[in-house]
Amino acid sequence: MKWNLSTRCLNLSLAILIVLLLHSDVCLAQDVKPETPSAETLEKRKQALAHAQQGQALLKQKDWKSAITEFEKSIELQPENSMLHYLLSVAFLEDSQASRSWIEIRKAVLLDAENKRAAQDFLKFWSFFDRKGILNVGTPEVEVLKLLGKPDSQREKKDETQLVYGFMWLNFRNASLYAVIDTRKLSAKDMVAEKSMKFHLGDPWREGYRMMNSTNALTEFVIPPETVQNYQQLFSTQRLFKLGEQLSARDFMNRMKSLVEKSYQLEEWNVIEDGEDDILYEWRVAKGDKTPAQHEISRVVRGSRDMHRLAYVIRKQPLKSADREQWINRLKSAQLILAHPETAKLTATQKQELADQLKQKSREIIEKQLQYILDGDVAAMKPYFTERVRKFITKASLKQATEQAESAKPDELVHDIEILEIDGSLQAKIKMKNGRTLTTLLPVNGRWEADTIWFE
Repeated sequence: MKWNLSTRCLNLSLAILIVLLLHSDVCLAQDVKPETPSAETLEKRKQALAHAQQGQALLKQKDWKSAITEFEKSIELQPENSMLHYLLSVAFLEDSQASRSWIEIRKAVLLDAENKRAAQDFLKFWSFFDRKGILNVGTPEVEVLKLLGKPDSQREKKDETQLVYGFMWLNFRNASLYAVIDTRKLSAKDMVAEKSMKFHLGDPWREGYRMMNSTNALTEFVIPPETVQNYQQLFSTQRLFKLGEQLSARDFMNRMKSLVEKSYQLEEWNVIEDGEDDILYEWRVAKGDKTPAQHEISRVVRGSRDMHRLAYVIRKQPLKSADREQWINRLKSAQLILAHPETAKLTATQKQELADQLKQKSREIIEKQLQYILDGDVAAMKPYFTERVRKFITKASLKQATEQAESAKPDELVHDIEILEIDGSLQAKIKMKNGRTLTTLLPVNGRWEADTIWFE
């Protein structure tokens, strides 16, 4: 495959290059405490500088191959120098050796995350891959390896694989791409959500792209065969780190409006439901020279730490009135919930929030299960229970519970929820209207499953 990256001549002045090469603490001896260099070290630096100066002169003369030779000699003497790998990457790219340029630019950013020139060129490569759609959710690992080449490192864990390219991580599940992570200045604390927006799209929507960087986590959904690179409809959910501590939902919306006005020809901005911590709005922009017309309906909810945004975008104009109302209602129905209740140390308020969420959800599930009992659907029932008790769910046990299912009411079976912390783990006891315990729910791989058979 031809890598259609734009080439450019290097514009580093000789004086700047000399400063970079002689600054041993930062460039030539990274991660090493300053000490008096030996005569041999000084001689290597001198020779490396001479080769680098010659390489730069050859770049200006557009003698790419000779420049490559000089930079390679310089790197032999100073292999841990980020700037030298960056210069070699430039020379390779100018010589139409994009694959080798890609390898060197990755070495440059791995050696020095603060090398801005290298980071900029690395991201040009990354944008090329993104436009190809190779970074979309579901891309087979083998296809990623075919285009991006051997990774800088690789980690394996059960059915998960992580490929590392420079400062980018690609996470795979069952050999399919799941998420892209830009690790620059990304805090481990921010990676773990306190709360998330719970919503339901259903078929035929599918995840198209998932990304996280130092400012936000974003997931975009499309309707196949459309992709995030070429879509008519797109739904996105976004968590913006720490903005909930800094802005109201209305302040955030106003900032978005300013950005849209600067970038597009705004035709409409309409606040559907106003609020400091929860706001629903829509906007439309006209077709531009390089951008299509589109209509977006967004909801922004402020959390205690993060800001949460849901948005539906359509490029088919105009949006039908019935479709607009449907998306407004979908966005309204989304809930801000605890992201990882099974591992969280909950306050009394958070326990009550979780109990309220589980009560509503449990009633919905019990209503489904009552119908499964009447239908004798063993396969549909089993996933709601822990592995320990699934063997007790049989055709005979469901048939025996038919009479109970015909008269039972979900709100009586699920009257209240009691949240307990036992040995560092959460449990949720479902209390019936008569005060007895119906069953106990346990968190299993992000789901709550019943650990006893509640029907008779």
